[in-house]
Amino acid sequence: MRLFVALRPPAAAIADLKARLPRWPSAPERWHLTLAFLGELPGPQEVHDQLLTVRSAAFDLRLEGSGTFGRQGPVWVGVGGDVDALHDLQADVARAVQAAGVQLERKAYRPHLTVGRRGHPNPAVLAEYRGPQWRASEVELVRSDVGKDVVHTVRERYPLR
Repeated sequence: MRLFVALRPPAAAIADLKARLPRWPSAPERWHLTLAFLGELPGPQEVHDQLLTVRSAAFDLRLEGSGTFGRQGPVWVGVGGDVDALHDLQADVARAVQAAGVQLERKAYRPHLTVGRRGHPNPAVLAEYRGPQWRASEVELVRSDVGKDVVHTVRERYPLR
């Protein structure tokens, strides 16, 4: 089972971003901020038990700015607001899943929301974007099934304090 841990912006934040362009190459219903990509696991139980130990408080974020990873790479929208709290939450989630025996990539966390591929949509269109503020109040454990279509299924939700 392929799993990841994420924050999902609320519908109003997604709708505001979605309204900026008439067509999106990636499905807005799958947009999220990844906190930890867990990869293939036999099941969610050990990770679930450890995620129950995350004690971060809720905090405010917004989606803002845009860019690409590399030339013609994935297009992302950045994150503003209490980014320090987001980094702290990501570190807490990483510690929790590592305590469950999951090995994570060793690279700096760069919070973003992937909205496109191969340079589309043009990130310059969203460079000055500043979405509405929203309260990050829960973390999700998500199963990702990759086939003809990518399907994300929320397995568990963990409220933040």
